[in-house]
Amino acid sequence: MNGDTLIVAAGLRSFGGSDRVCNLDLEAMGGRIVCLVGPGGGGKSMWLRILAGVNPPAAGRLRLLGADIPNRDTPAWRQLRCQAAFISAGAPLLSVVDALNNVMLPALYHRLGTPDSIRMRAKETLEFLGYSGSLEALPAHLSQHERLLLAIGRCLMLSPQLLFLDEPFHMTDDACRRREAEIYQRLARERGMTVFVATHNLGFVKRYASDIVFVHTQGVWKFDSWQAFAQAPLAEARAFLDAAA
Repeated sequence: MNGDTLIVAAGLRSFGGSDRVCNLDLEAMGGRIVCLVGPGGGGKSMWLRILAGVNPPAAGRLRLLGADIPNRDTPAWRQLRCQAAFISAGAPLLSVVDALNNVMLPALYHRLGTPDSIRMRAKETLEFLGYSGSLEALPAHLSQHERLLLAIGRCLMLSPQLLFLDEPFHMTDDACRRREAEIYQRLARERGMTVFVATHNLGFVKRYASDIVFVHTQGVWKFDSWQAFAQAPLAEARAFLDAAA
């Protein structure tokens, strides 16, 4: 929700990180888009998983939705995973279940309504996302863009406050990337979600990022805007941006 601090990271450190600069301090309120950028192999996916509470940090403290990360295999952990949605690279879906049922499954599992009401909500969610593919098709017969929308829709069925996406623009064309970018903006603006995106799509970062986390093998740094990142007197950032130009 807008105005509330949904995530607080203090002194986070990743396993195998550099001793030079490797602690991350970050606070993000609802309604913001936080982008993780950096050269390939620098650790963006690892840091995204740490911030999402999927993987533990080597050190430091992480609070999601006002609480420390609970122990796994507890009701509190399962509740957190409903509220802090994570979509890994490739947006995997159940291959033997059709598009609509892939979206419905989490709500059915958690018994968030009758099958008919859940089916209606799933269709409304896909309409919000602009999904135009077949509802009866198996994932293998859909485009990568359509599969990503199904994965996002599946998460939204649980009404999360945090959404973490690992390389969501992978293998989609420019038109699809623009539509996906608009979705993340709408989720932040209209639903007050905090959206974390690990990406190589610097056009998206420059236009939409509220905060930028630059991840490099030599460390991790946080910036409050694209301008601050682009003008940072940091050799690693300069080399990254020069290579991407």
